Amino acid sequence: MTERLRGRSRSLSDVVVDELVERINAGRYAVGSRLPTEPEMIAEFNVSRTVIREALSRLKARNRVETRHGVGTFVLPVGVREFELGAQVIIPSTLLDVLAVLEARVGLEVEAAGMAALRRSDEQLLAIEAAMREFRHAVSLPEQDTVDPDIHFHEAIADATGNRFIREMLGRLGQAAIPRTRSNTEKHLPRSSAAFLSQVLDEHQAILDAIRIRDKAAACEAMRHHLAQSVLRLQSVRSEMERSDG
Repeated sequence: MTERLRGRSRSLSDVVVDELVERINAGRYAVGSRLPTEPEMIAEFNVSRTVIREALSRLKARNRVETRHGVGTFVLPVGVREFELGAQVIIPSTLLDVLAVLEARVGLEVEAAGMAALRRSDEQLLAIEAAMREFRHAVSLPEQDTVDPDIHFHEAIADATGNRFIREMLGRLGQAAIPRTRSNTEKHLPRSSAAFLSQVLDEHQAILDAIRIRDKAAACEAMRHHLAQSVLRLQSVRSEMERSDG
């Protein structure tokens, strides 16, 4: 595994996915068995938590595993033919790239929010609420990274659509789905600002509230507003960076 991870033609999550699939196919992880925990896989593969979560997200989207809240991730029997969107992981390197990712998210996530409002189960609603609590808790702690909780919130909504291809597409975006994790925007974007984080919290809460009451139109509009505000925030960062460069 160590030798595989040295190759840079493919992403680390690609390699982890291939290794886990190989173990499942070989019977090392039998159908119904639980995969190692995230900390165990992080230690074994010597990669970040983000890489492991990306790999597990892709396995879930391919219907090879399922996650049971508070219990673990379990191997599923082989069903329909696996679906892949391609191996390339999206890694924006410029602010314009990040804005392009946001544009791609609008079409995907606005409809996903509406679908989640109509289709979500009580268990899936609890997962979205848990992700919201995780994000709110992170915001309340000084210097706490809010990126992962933000990603979990959007992933929980995608899960609630019941459409694994939507979940796969969002998973392909990885951390690129959260613009403030990219490149040199961090020093310009006040992600620790109370006002900034309060605004994002309010936007997330509006999405959750609409999904909770199964209001498709409100959920779509709340998600559209959230993404539109994200675009405006990034455009403001771009202007600030241009002024600094000038």
